[in-house]
Amino acid sequence: MVEHLVLFKLKETTTDPQKEQIVRTLQELASMEGIVEMSVGLNHSREGKSKGFEVGMRIAFENLEALNAYLPHEKHRSTVDKVREHFADVMVLDYTW
Repeated sequence: MVEHLVLFKLKETTTDPQKEQIVRTLQELASMEGIVEMSVGLNHSREGKSKGFEVGMRIAFENLEALNAYLPHEKHRSTVDKVREHFADVMVLDYTW
């Protein structure tokens, strides 16, 4: 199993309705082949350690080959392109377990 963790820091001009739409748009990725499970949502931590990252996404892939097929896939690219204008920064961490 390969975990793909993505954190999105949004531009200060991004409104609350736009944030909700970003989450809904990213959820479209869940139907892609090779994805075992996926979650995406807005940060609500009260720890104060988010460093400005407001959206978190976790995708569990069957294997490394599935992750490698996902990254250049047209559905991945087109989905991200729908919301990319709101991103100030993105952090990605992948690991196998």
